This record gives sequence, C-alpha cells and structure tokens, in this order.
Amino acid sequence: MDIIPLWYWLAVFFALGACVGSFYNVIVYRMPRGISLINPPSHCPLCKKHIPIRYNLPIVGWLWLRGKSACCKQPISIIYPIGEALCGILGALSLYAATGFTLDFGAPVLDVEIWGRALGLFWLLLGAYPVCAVDTKYKLIPDSISVGGIVAGLLISFIPGGVTPLQSIVGAVAAGGGLFLIGWTATKILKKDAMGFGDVKLLAGYGALMGVTGAVETLIIAAVLGIVVMVPYSKINADKGDGSGQIPFGPFLAVAAPFMYLWGEPLLELYMKFILPE
Repeated sequence: MDIIPLWYWLAVFFALGACVGSFYNVIVYRMPRGISLINPPSHCPLCKKHIPIRYNLPIVGWLWLRGKSACCKQPISIIYPIGEALCGILGALSLYAATGFTLDFGAPVLDVEIWGRALGLFWLLLGAYPVCAVDTKYKLIPDSISVGGIVAGLLISFIPGGVTPLQSIVGAVAAGGGLFLIGWTATKILKKDAMGFGDVKLLAGYGALMGVTGAVETLIIAAVLGIVVMVPYSKINADKGDGSGQIPFGPFLAVAAPFMYLWGEPLLELYMKFILPE
C-alpha cells in the first residue's frame, strides 16, 4: 500500500461503490415488496429466468445488453446503471473527501486515520441512496442500512483516529435511545405516530459511527432541513387529505450525516466562537 497511488484507490473505491449500488438496487426493489434479498437469486422480473453473473456486472452489464434483458429482450430501466454509477462516484468521493480533497493523486494513502474516515464516509454516502429511495416512497428504512450501520460503526471504531469502541457503543445507545424517547413523547402529546422506529435505528447507527456529539449534530441539522422542506411542502399538499403532504425524516438524517461526519467539529467550533466570543 505504500507505493499504490491515490488515483488507483479512487478507481477501486468507484468499483466497490458500483457493486454496492447494484446490491442497493436489489434492496430498493425487493425489500418494500417483501421479497428475500437472497432467495431467489437474480432473475428477470418479467420472465423469471435466472440472470447470469456476466450480465450482473454493475454498469457494464447494462451497456453490454444495450439496455435490454438477454432473455426476453424487454427494456431494462436506465435507473439501474444510473444508481450504480452514482454509488460508484460516491464511493470514490468517500476516499477523496477523507484525504482532505488533496490534488496529489500520485501520492500513496498511508495514514490509517484516513482509511478509517474513508470507510465511514463510504457507509454514510452510499447508505443515503436506499434510505432516500425506500423511505421517501414506502416510509420504510431497510434494516440492512440502519442495523448494518450500528455494526459498521462498531467495527470502524477499532481503527485508530476516530471514535473509540466505548464512544461508539455509548453513541449508539444514547442517540437511538434519545430519539426513541423524543418520538415516544411526541406520540403521546400529538396522539399519533410522530417518529418511526426505523429513524431510531438509523440515528443509532450514526451514533455508533460518530459518537454522541456527531449524532446530535446530525439530528439538529436534519431537523432544520426537515422544517425548511416540510412546512411549505405540507401547506401545498394539505388540501389533498391523502397524506401526500407528509415527508419521512430518514432522508434528512441520511443527507445530514455525511456533512456532519466531515465538518461537524469545525462547524461546532465556529458556532461556539459565535455565541461565546472571547
């Protein structure tokens, strides 16, 4: 690794991101429909025939088939390669952002802390895709993302330079438990469901990755974004009476988390200097 340049690792992270994006396409399609993510294996949704591995290659498979299924020649939505390409870009961006957006693409990546931050950003950036896609349409957050985030955060905490394993555990419990209490209290006061349990598990995953402070910052920014978007959107759709004016909270958490993971500390320092001038 001490001689492998950054540009090569960016290509690797792009490929990994595209592969993860291909799996997330499966999650977005199958999970809301109650279909197992494992069984049956990849198959054509129209004629149900098994799809060979060579046609399942992210981006390349769609281009190879020219946008049509190999079995029944029906069009394959361009959403699939777009999602894979987007996740590939986000994968490369996770490593590039962790380096501080360096312009020295020929230098090797030797700092262990950079790799830890890159893995954390990889999870946060790519996880935003299925959270936004599924929660916006079906009001659900995949457990593979929320619960998986808790596991990922705990594992990444063993890499030096970030939160410690103890901070990770405390962050998951405090963030998830705190949001659960807020949602439970709001539900009692409003006499209707005010917070989904998926949001609780999602924030717990962010707490495991960023610690208590990072999770609280993410919750605050997500709430501000939610208010900015929800208030005018709800007013526009209020007269429909079909619940279309409601927007799930998960996407706001998913969008806020990567920014707070990257810039939470300097933003907090700037805020403290603003309210506590010397």
